[in-house]
Amino acid sequence: MKVCACQNIMFDEIIEAMKEVGNDAEAIRKRTDAGRGCSECMESGCPDVDLPFPDALKAAESLLKQG
Repeated sequence: MKVCACQNIMFDEIIEAMKEVGNDAEAIRKRTDAGRGCSECMESGCPDVDLPFPDALKAAESLLKQG
Protein backbone atom coordinates (compact mmCIF):
# COMPACT_ATOMS: atom_id res chain seq x y z
CA MET A 1 0.00 0.00 0.00
CA LYS A 2 1.33 3.40 -0.96
CA VAL A 3 1.58 5.92 1.89
CA CYS A 4 3.41 8.78 0.13
CA ALA A 5 3.20 9.15 -3.64
CA CYS A 6 5.83 11.90 -3.96
CA GLN A 7 8.52 9.89 -2.20
CA ASN A 8 7.13 6.47 -3.22
CA ILE A 9 6.87 5.31 0.40
CA MET A 10 5.10 2.04 0.98
CA PHE A 11 3.37 0.82 4.15
CA ASP A 12 6.08 -1.78 4.77
CA GLU A 13 8.62 1.05 5.03
CA ILE A 14 6.50 2.71 7.71
CA ILE A 15 6.44 -0.55 9.67
CA GLU A 16 10.22 -0.94 9.41
CA ALA A 17 10.81 2.66 10.46
CA MET A 18 8.49 2.21 13.43
CA LYS A 19 10.46 -0.86 14.48
CA GLU A 20 13.64 1.22 14.39
CA VAL A 21 12.55 4.56 15.86
CA GLY A 22 9.33 3.81 17.75
CA ASN A 23 5.98 5.44 17.13
CA ASP A 24 7.18 9.06 17.00
CA ALA A 25 5.59 10.43 13.83
CA GLU A 26 8.31 13.03 13.18
CA ALA A 27 11.08 10.45 13.59
CA ILE A 28 9.31 8.14 11.15
CA ARG A 29 8.91 11.01 8.67
CA LYS A 30 12.62 11.78 8.93
CA ARG A 31 13.53 8.11 8.52
CA THR A 32 11.28 7.56 5.47
CA ASP A 33 10.93 11.07 3.97
CA ALA A 34 7.13 10.60 3.95
CA GLY A 35 5.34 13.90 3.40
CA ARG A 36 8.48 15.68 2.19
CA GLY A 37 7.02 16.40 -1.25
CA CYS A 38 3.60 17.98 -1.55
CA SER A 39 2.56 16.89 1.99
CA GLU A 40 -0.93 15.84 0.84
CA CYS A 41 -0.35 12.36 2.26
CA MET A 42 -0.27 13.92 5.72
CA GLU A 43 -4.06 14.29 5.45
CA SER A 44 -6.80 12.10 4.05
CA GLY A 45 -7.28 14.11 0.87
CA CYS A 46 -4.53 12.70 -1.35
CA PRO A 47 -6.02 10.62 -4.17
CA ASP A 48 -2.61 9.11 -5.02
CA VAL A 49 -2.12 7.11 -1.81
CA ASP A 50 -3.80 3.98 -0.52
CA LEU A 51 -3.27 4.86 3.14
CA PRO A 52 -2.51 8.42 4.30
CA PHE A 53 0.45 8.79 6.67
CA PRO A 54 -1.58 9.27 9.90
CA ASP A 55 -3.67 6.19 9.12
CA ALA A 56 -0.54 4.24 8.20
CA LEU A 57 0.95 5.05 11.60
CA LYS A 58 -2.15 3.76 13.39
CA ALA A 59 -2.25 0.61 11.27
CA ALA A 60 1.47 -0.07 11.72
CA GLU A 61 1.26 0.43 15.49
CA SER A 62 -1.68 -1.95 15.67
CA LEU A 63 0.11 -4.55 13.57
CA LEU A 64 3.26 -4.36 15.67
CA LYS A 65 1.27 -4.71 18.91
CA GLN A 66 -0.25 -7.93 17.56
CA GLY A 67 3.23 -9.32 17.14
